[in-house]
Amino acid sequence: MGAALAACSATTPPAPTVEVELVQQRGDIIAERVQLRVTNTSDAAVTVTSATLSSPVLHGPGSGSTSRPVTIRPGRTTDLPVPLPPVRCIDAAPDTDAGAEAELRLDDGRGPREATLPVADRLGVLARLGAGQCDRAALAAVARISATAVTPSVDGFAGLVLSIEPAGDAAGSLELTSLRGTPLLRFAAGPEAPLGLFVASRDEPSTLTVPVTPIRCDAHAIAEDKVGTRFDLVAVVEGREIVVPLERSDAVAAALLDFTAKTCGLTP
Repeated sequence: MGAALAACSATTPPAPTVEVELVQQRGDIIAERVQLRVTNTSDAAVTVTSATLSSPVLHGPGSGSTSRPVTIRPGRTTDLPVPLPPVRCIDAAPDTDAGAEAELRLDDGRGPREATLPVADRLGVLARLGAGQCDRAALAAVARISATAVTPSVDGFAGLVLSIEPAGDAAGSLELTSLRGTPLLRFAAGPEAPLGLFVASRDEPSTLTVPVTPIRCDAHAIAEDKVGTRFDLVAVVEGREIVVPLERSDAVAAALLDFTAKTCGLTP
């Protein structure tokens, strides 16, 4: 989708036009942000100094100033990172990108201006975020499931401790079906660990320990990995299967990376 940044006249050359698309890279998931992919489809350069994303899926706009003015030359594309505000729970309908807009503050050589442009969401980023929020809310209504500790390793495995904290104020229940591995860590059973645990909202708090071990041991992969400690939890709530990221603290993530480095012989 393209949009003119300003009206043209008989004596003024047409203003540059740009297209804006929404994308989310692997590293953006951890950072809780998205990227506004801006393509300059005109014959003149345009400089962007800030970008704001608004959508019915978001509780308020997501915005941020660029670290420095970004000049996009004709025919070129630049990704602008935008931190995400809290996301609304929505059904993953095909038209959930309707109404998504980007407000860019830019300069095309004739002074700064603001332009409000439609945003294409061809990859369904907003639908996925909204549906994911619904799934997290459904799980939280019964219990909070999180990784809270990493126990010492035995025979190359460490124990990932899951804490189960039932909500206690409803009559709901769920089944914890399995835990999915990451690009860095797997389980004794392979890439997915079966759990088969039923939890009611009025149960007592409990813990569950799942053994994990490294898949790979190259130092570069461990140092640069963005999602190697982000497990997906598979559960069935009210007869519906959901997949949500397993909550875990920075301390647990650091402990998993430390365990991986030691198990791989990369540290003493």
